[in-house]
Amino acid sequence: MKYNILIIMSLLFLAKMEAQNKTDAFSLKVEIPTQKNKKLYLGQYWKETTYAIDSILLDKNGAGHFASPTKLTEGQYFLYIKPDFRADILIGEEQNDIELQIKAGNLLQNKVKGSKDTKILWEYLHGMDALNQKMDTLYKEQKNRKNLTDMEVDNLEKQIEQAKGQSAQFTENLIKVNAGTWASAFIKGMQPVKLLHPQVTTLEEYKENIQYGKNHFFDNIDLTDPRFWNTNYFNSYIDTYMQHWVEANFDSIPVAASRLVSKTQGNDFCYKEMLSKLMNKSLASKVMGDENVWMKLYEDYIIGKKVEWITTEQMTELGRMYEYGKHNRIGMVAHNLGLQTIGGDSIHTNDIDAQYIILYFYDPGCGHCRTEMPIINEEIYKKYKDKGLKMVAININMEQKKWADFIEEKGLEDWINCADAGHKSEYWMYYDTSGVPSTYILDKNKKIIAKKVDKDNMLKILDHYTKE
Repeated sequence: MKYNILIIMSLLFLAKMEAQNKTDAFSLKVEIPTQKNKKLYLGQYWKETTYAIDSILLDKNGAGHFASPTKLTEGQYFLYIKPDFRADILIGEEQNDIELQIKAGNLLQNKVKGSKDTKILWEYLHGMDALNQKMDTLYKEQKNRKNLTDMEVDNLEKQIEQAKGQSAQFTENLIKVNAGTWASAFIKGMQPVKLLHPQVTTLEEYKENIQYGKNHFFDNIDLTDPRFWNTNYFNSYIDTYMQHWVEANFDSIPVAASRLVSKTQGNDFCYKEMLSKLMNKSLASKVMGDENVWMKLYEDYIIGKKVEWITTEQMTELGRMYEYGKHNRIGMVAHNLGLQTIGGDSIHTNDIDAQYIILYFYDPGCGHCRTEMPIINEEIYKKYKDKGLKMVAININMEQKKWADFIEEKGLEDWINCADAGHKSEYWMYYDTSGVPSTYILDKNKKIIAKKVDKDNMLKILDHYTKE
């Protein structure tokens, strides 16, 4: 029995030694002498926010050790101590033996071992900090130009241009020398694309810059590289591109979104993240017309396809929403409905000559409709009828006698009152009338400029368009 105990103890000792000798997949030793006995967080950038993924307590010398049996996702990380100590680092392929010695105030005094990417990043940050300080000094002098001679002003402007050139050259050289590293890709990704005309002098040059910027905005970023999703700038770049570089119309934005997704298809992770981001953003948006984005993406990348990360319930709901909205998107020419007026005449909605038309689907038995329609008549129709507005009230639950009484009671004789008596127009396939009242505002070309809006928003929209 004694020998058995000794054998078991020996095996336990060997197992312990083996565990100690086993190298962690991620190992980061830090030494920050100015932050002794403080809690240090290791944080991760992810889309719009940051996350603390681990923490340690530094010892009396300011030293500590982060370790993990699995590798971290490659990307940009940071070290943080409340309230104001922060240092960005880059985690690439090499991450099992990183050592950092951080001294306050001078990045070049810091020492990095086992992370070439972090070393390059700190070299870049230090160099840019020095150049930016130089630029700040020159700009301050420029603000006091009233105290300078013309020659001094010219000389100062030359120095500013030289400093800008030095900054660009420093960055370009650093990227080139370290080509193939995560740090090089990361730094290059932060650089804006050079436009065709640095100094715009004509409207034509301005338009050329806009078009070039739209087509080449992501030239410095490989959209199939998943590491960019773990940075503090990539997600905002996508938003900037969609909001400021793409034409703000209901056709261009969905096409641009689809083009972005297509450029990520070389990597499953990037494809999923880009498609999810643009889909979710447009689905959550309260801005009218943004639904065009997710519908375009649904058509291009989801409908009829097996998308593993979308549940059956989510797919069903997307399909339901799509069916309600696919034929009545903002910017579309409204479907031409063949209807019958209360007087028995046949009309087609797109044949009505008007600057603006409001298609108002309603049920005479709907309490909200009965309350709202007289108000719309007084506050909207009468205000804008001289500016070319016509109201087309479409009764979706026709009972001739009740319908006629309703029109007379509410004083709506001046509206175009009609219904689909034989259910031939199939209006329910082209307009979302799942809830009433349901309104669609059309311009003179019968394009849908607004839908599903209440009285207050009708006023805002018509005010906007009639003032143009």
